[in-house]
Amino acid sequence: MHSIFLTSRAIRDLNKIPRDVQKKIAHVFETKFKLDPFSHILDIKKLQKPEVDYRLRIGEYRILYSVKKDIITVYKIRHRKDVYR
Repeated sequence: MHSIFLTSRAIRDLNKIPRDVQKKIAHVFETKFKLDPFSHILDIKKLQKPEVDYRLRIGEYRILYSVKKDIITVYKIRHRKDVYR
């Protein structure tokens, strides 16, 4: 099982999104994502950007993260139109 660490930017992003989406993200974090951050069940894609390794898609929102040993570091949680800027 992995630990999930949210950067200060990710926490600010999470607080700005609607509550129903926050609940979906929390549910995914506590269940499938924490057990396997590379799961084929989740919509995960490897990115080319050097600071961030992966993208998780939850509805209209994207979560950018990287994995080192047993720690998942979440960098951004934003709407799909804003996340890659």
